[in-house]
Amino acid sequence: RWMFPAFAQLYRLLKPHRFCVSFYGWHAADRFLQAWRQCGFWPASHFTCVKPYASNVKFARMMHENAYLLAKGEPAQPPLPPADVLYWKYSGNKLHPTQKPVSLLTPLVEAYSRPGDIVLDPFAGSGTTGVAARQCRRRFILIEKDAQYHQAAAQRLSA
Repeated sequence: RWMFPAFAQLYRLLKPHRFCVSFYGWHAADRFLQAWRQCGFWPASHFTCVKPYASNVKFARMMHENAYLLAKGEPAQPPLPPADVLYWKYSGNKLHPTQKPVSLLTPLVEAYSRPGDIVLDPFAGSGTTGVAARQCRRRFILIEKDAQYHQAAAQRLSA
């Protein structure tokens, strides 16, 4: 119920001919793709982020996360596109259970936004996107509904 309304607003706010990077749960890939397409996004590329550890073990040892590069309109190709396989430096997940490493998000922010742009993360967790955006000379807006993670992100970004 949340997917289409959230991504419809992201699409509305995103400038024409720009990109959105979205991590997703593999078990719901069909629902994510359907919602993204209904909003107007088209999948431009896909990333696999390889972890040096298993974040969960069920039928397989889960040692990667995936993200789609979504496009609005016809954005220009970045001058230095990142590889579609990225390596995950474990953060210890001290601030959030699905905390992303800054080193993973930095090349994505650099490639798919421009200096001075505003990077929006409506699922901000512990604020890693804000840290990466700041390192890349981008402004940012972070949204996090969980008070505990909002506070962790605010403290992290004010340090």
